[in-house]
This record gives sequence, structure tokens and C-alpha cells, in this order.
Amino acid sequence: MAAPSFASSRLVVAVDHAPPYSYTQGETRPRGLLIDIMMRISKQLNVSLQLIPCPISRCVQLIKSGQADIGGAFIKTLERQRDMAFLEPAYMVLNSPFVFYAQTESKTVVNKFDDLYGKRIGIVRGAAHFARFDNDQKLMKIAVQSEKVAMDLLLKGRLDVVIAVEQTADHSLSVLNQPSHRLKKLTYRHDEPILGYAVASKRSEKQKLIEQVQLALLDLAKSGELSQIVDLYDLPPVVVK
Repeated sequence: MAAPSFASSRLVVAVDHAPPYSYTQGETRPRGLLIDIMMRISKQLNVSLQLIPCPISRCVQLIKSGQADIGGAFIKTLERQRDMAFLEPAYMVLNSPFVFYAQTESKTVVNKFDDLYGKRIGIVRGAAHFARFDNDQKLMKIAVQSEKVAMDLLLKGRLDVVIAVEQTADHSLSVLNQPSHRLKKLTYRHDEPILGYAVASKRSEKQKLIEQVQLALLDLAKSGELSQIVDLYDLPPVVVK
């Protein structure tokens, strides 16, 4: 049986700013690991890509509605699985903890989870963290458009702390030239492996093409080529189960 042809097809990829997996801020065109992977797959399948830069909350909505076919570096949650298919394997494998930032000169202390109560906590709208934090309705979580906005509000004293993945946040602070010397990491941190996946919209009209994207991603992983692409960004190798 001949392989399906998608020669005139186009994959719409929603891309948020999440260095080094994807860069959109200050770029004329999105770039990063997600784009490198999708470029390789699109070449193999002979399809074109349309890259849509968007804040994570907007990216989520585009994927949920089927306006975007693919997104990247998503942490798996039950809520997201209702609208998104998580493509195996995870290409983001981090052992970096979730940490909480405060102003260097502030008297804010967070030594344990319970110390977060009563504090204004900046989160990125649409982002996922760890289950206890995400599910706790008593925490005063203030959702903003991006990590940069959260850090800016923290520096202005309008937030008490900001939650972020340590590795990616430190990278973002350096890339965006934010004054990291005015920020400190608080004692409490949550350590657990973080897996990030490419996702596909369950409402996309291109389900046959998405099936081929999944197969192509698995082939890249099994051949070792996916780990070679990931290695260019000094990230851990991809694990194929």
C-alpha cells in the first residue's frame, strides 16, 4: 500500500515563548527546539508549516479549538488530555525544580509549601506546574500573560513571589536582560522530573496527518536523530519507552 500523500497540506503550529524549546520574543520568526523538530518532520512528510507566535494561554486555546494543529513543550495534565493528544516520546526531559522567586531586598520567606498561603503568587496564564500547587484553590494565584510580565510585576512590588522552572527561568532572565541580581530564589522548591510533549489538537481536521506526525516523531526517536537535535541545545537525551 502506498504511503499517504500530504503534499499540499499545511500544519499550523502554535508557538509560545519558552526558551530554549521555543523563542518568539524579539524574533522575526519563531525558532528553537520545537521548530527544529517540526521542520525535520515536515520535510519528511512533505508538508508546510505555519508558525503562530502566541502566549501560552492563547496557544492552549488555539489547540483546543482546532485552529492550531500542533503545540510544544506541554506538561501532561488530565484537563489538557481532554482536548490534546500527547505525542510520544517527551522531547523535554528536565530534572530542574519548580522554584519561587522574590525581590532580593524583600523579607519574603518560603521555607515550605504552607508558607505560600497569603502571598500573591505570579503564574503564567495557561501554564501547568505540579499537582498540589495547581489544584490548591486557597493559594492566591495571579495569572499574567508571560513569565517576563510576572517578573516585571514582582520587581514593581505588585507580586510577592513568582513560580517558574529554575532552568528555563534562569535562561529567560539572561536572554531578556532582566535584572536577575534584584531577584532571589526562596528556600522551598518542588523537585520532580518534568516531561514536556508535543501535542496535537483533537479538534484538528488533519487527524490522518497528525497520525503521520506521531509516527515520524517515533522514528526520529528510535533512530537517535531526535536526541541529536535535542543535544544541540545541551538538553538531556530523549528516552524511548
